[in-house]
Amino acid sequence: TAVASEAVIPSYEGVAVIVHTVLFRLARPVSDASIAVFVAHCEAFADATGHVLERPVVTVDLGLRPEGRSVSEVQMVATFADAEAFRAYLVDPLHVSLAQDVLIPTCETWLSVQAEG
Repeated sequence: TAVASEAVIPSYEGVAVIVHTVLFRLARPVSDASIAVFVAHCEAFADATGHVLERPVVTVDLGLRPEGRSVSEVQMVATFADAEAFRAYLVDPLHVSLAQDVLIPTCETWLSVQAEG
């Protein structure tokens, strides 16, 4: 059996990929305006960020669930060629700035998962 670090990762046009998904729960109370401002920051980041195979996708929750602890307003999904590209992204000044200047002051919390894609 393969150890997690030795697992075979599926291919994306001939290269292994890491899919990084982040769910953002904004600070309460939430308004349409606060969501729009946050999404604009995420879209600008998605336009400018490097290390990814394609532009990250930013989506807004449809609001189908009632308000509760499990509700997040925004999702961002980015795809990386490999773990090294993802690690480089984590320390990239643009990513660090997004966390410090946007996420920390705006979000109640955020969760991320990195999976084989």
